Amino acid sequence: MASLWSTVLLWGAAYAIWRSYKIFTALKTFKQVPKLYCVVDPLSILGGFVVPRGWWNPGSYITWGKTDALYARRNSETIALIPIFVGDAMLLSSSPEASKDILNEPAVWLKPKRIMTLDLMGENVVTCNPPTWRKHRKIAAPAFDNQTFANVWEVVIRAYYQMIATSDWKSEGQVFFTSFNGVTTRLALLVIAACGFNIQIDWEKDKAATTNLIDETVVTVSSHLLERAFVPRWLFAVLPALKPIGKAYERFEKFLHDEIVAKKIELARDIKLDGAVSNTNKNVFGRFVAASEREAGQSLDTSQIAGNLFIFLFAGHETTAHSLVVTLAFLASYPEEQERILNHIHSVIGDSEPVYEHYSALVPVLHCFYEAIRLYPPGWLTMREPATDEALQAPHLTATGEDLVVPKGTVIVLDTIGACRNPRHFPNPDAFVPTRWAVSEDPAAPLPPSMDTFLAFSSGPRTCLGKKFASVEAVCFLTLLLRDWKVELKLEEGETVDDWHKRILYPKLEMTLITGDVPLLFTRRVKE
Repeated sequence: MASLWSTVLLWGAAYAIWRSYKIFTALKTFKQVPKLYCVVDPLSILGGFVVPRGWWNPGSYITWGKTDALYARRNSETIALIPIFVGDAMLLSSSPEASKDILNEPAVWLKPKRIMTLDLMGENVVTCNPPTWRKHRKIAAPAFDNQTFANVWEVVIRAYYQMIATSDWKSEGQVFFTSFNGVTTRLALLVIAACGFNIQIDWEKDKAATTNLIDETVVTVSSHLLERAFVPRWLFAVLPALKPIGKAYERFEKFLHDEIVAKKIELARDIKLDGAVSNTNKNVFGRFVAASEREAGQSLDTSQIAGNLFIFLFAGHETTAHSLVVTLAFLASYPEEQERILNHIHSVIGDSEPVYEHYSALVPVLHCFYEAIRLYPPGWLTMREPATDEALQAPHLTATGEDLVVPKGTVIVLDTIGACRNPRHFPNPDAFVPTRWAVSEDPAAPLPPSMDTFLAFSSGPRTCLGKKFASVEAVCFLTLLLRDWKVELKLEEGETVDDWHKRILYPKLEMTLITGDVPLLFTRRVKE
């Protein structure tokens, strides 16, 4: 027993010396920036999900609602996170300029291995680093063009009219949803299925085998993807609670692989007949496979194509659905903004149905969507590490005003929440102000925020490929819904709008930022 205790004490002493050395090294390395000490790495599985949150462990919520405490009070837009017991020191920055510089150089600032968690079905454009990333991006980008966006618009209109034809909307003029998330999630699924895979799913459950597979997979996997993304996939076959998710992955993976092989055979036949790969595929799936086949010697294999399509289906579906419901929650909170947007919608489309050609004229609707995701960015943080020692320079980046030297391999966390609420770029940063995005007729008014430093869709060469896809979907749906329905909050007795926001819109910060159930009341507008 004495020998056992001696061994434990020896290992404990060695660990304490090792941790002391790491902390000393971090303090010496990051002397230009303020420090924040915590018991473990707050953005790890241990810090985010296991160790209870408190002053000793801020967890993943370190960036939520604490902009003043984190940055302004320290007079620095970058701080060093120093874990005492577990984890490596890292930097946390809310500087839009520094983030822009980092994201503009993907070959210099790499994605660290710790966030390579979304390659569950294969390497993809989101997870890989250059030079592999460039091949994925070159093939993926052409799938998102005007033909795709026009198709999105058509699918949203069809889905909207199917939605309001259901029994939920056929009331005397008012309908209350305890969770409108379910509606936006269903919409996003139908749009992704149709525009991504040319699979037409009706608003109400479709019993056809293929569409039922998509339904089942999305419901099973998407509802668990965010909190399970850090779990090794092999555990899906071992842990009873995860087995349904594992089976859903397997079924969908087989479906994707079968469809990819079939499409490749079809394209090979086209090449044999016409000597070239056709550009006539209307859905993203077909266009993606075709783009890959056109890249002689640089095409993606079946696993890589499946990995990209998986990311497109689940990441785009989840984030768009939650961003839409947050946008509606804010418009319900500010009736004057909703009325302003309604008047603009009427001025653009009049009594006619909105068409894709109206998209650019409906930019105030888009501004509402931008403002909502500024306040609740789905990608609430981004991690990078430099391939070599790098120096960063930006206003207020450090407390001393010096350049920030980031040693090779050091993780820097780009705080999207902090950057999107940075008061230098967004005056009155915590308020919902869609007009901040519009160019004012007053020459003395401040310019709209720069899209280069609006990080909700990332920035630089790795800007989200689905940015316009989601924007078109949002503008079309919001235009139709606000034209026909007034959206309102149902406040509890004595509750203010701010109280409602704190109760309902407190986010979950997991793989992406999402909210809980958002209850909304809809009243049918009387046509004049």
